[in-house]
Amino acid sequence: MNAAPTEAAKLIQQGLTHHRQGQVALAMDRYTQVLRNDPTNADALYYIAVVACQEGQFGQGIELARRSLSFRGGQARAHNLIGQALHRQDDIKGALEAFDRALECDVDFYEAYANRANMLSALGRHTEALSSFERAIALKPGQADDWSNRGLTLMRLGRVDDAIESYDRALEIDADFAIVHFNRASALQQQGKREEALAGFDRALELAPEAGHAHIARAMLLKDMGRLEDALESVERAIAIQPELPDAHKAKATVLLALGREDEAQAAREQAAALEKKKAEAAENAEGDEPSAN
Repeated sequence: MNAAPTEAAKLIQQGLTHHRQGQVALAMDRYTQVLRNDPTNADALYYIAVVACQEGQFGQGIELARRSLSFRGGQARAHNLIGQALHRQDDIKGALEAFDRALECDVDFYEAYANRANMLSALGRHTEALSSFERAIALKPGQADDWSNRGLTLMRLGRVDDAIESYDRALEIDADFAIVHFNRASALQQQGKREEALAGFDRALELAPEAGHAHIARAMLLKDMGRLEDALESVERAIAIQPELPDAHKAKATVLLALGREDEAQAAREQAAALEKKKAEAAENAEGDEPSAN
């Protein structure tokens, strides 16, 4: 006999309370109690799917979310969860289809618009991505991530002024958003506003001092400003943080060449080439390291 709906709803609510408090084992106990009495309970299946995805079991999460949909279709949240899991499995097109399905179920589902926009951007469909970001922002304007990602999309569309405005909106929401300071500085650099760009890179590095690529970008800007010794110091900092980053050694070679230190520049170029070769070999070995059939 199936559990009474009120009993199932009570168990689901208890599970959600434990889940929000980080008590996953207790939450799962409540969700599975529901399923023992009613294996077709769509809510319990969905929340167990959420737990599976949170624990990195994306295949299982997708299967459970689809089972939930088989018992109760039209759940935007389940399609959205499937999309997020497919994204984590690097299936960008599949994820986009899932987010589209979520929006077919609920045309005002903010999270699906934001997720869809990120997938469109990853596929290079920047005009469509911009439209989806703007719909997400219209529904929920206080999310710094969306303004930041909108700015990146505008940069890819060549709309630098609009991108900076979008970054400014992100920083109004979260003034300590390091990647936004970095991206805004990069946009300002494109506009030739070097001093403002340098201030932006400096602020980004105050917030995220171990960001090697930010040190590289700062070094290249300093080189263009003629501050070669400062540029070298910045690129050396990048190498200290990420010694096996080829771009850091390439940047060092560029700065050393500008300083007239050609032998050292050549050594830095050779180091970058050796690191790139090592990286390529590691990737090739990883691809070939698949379990053989018994």
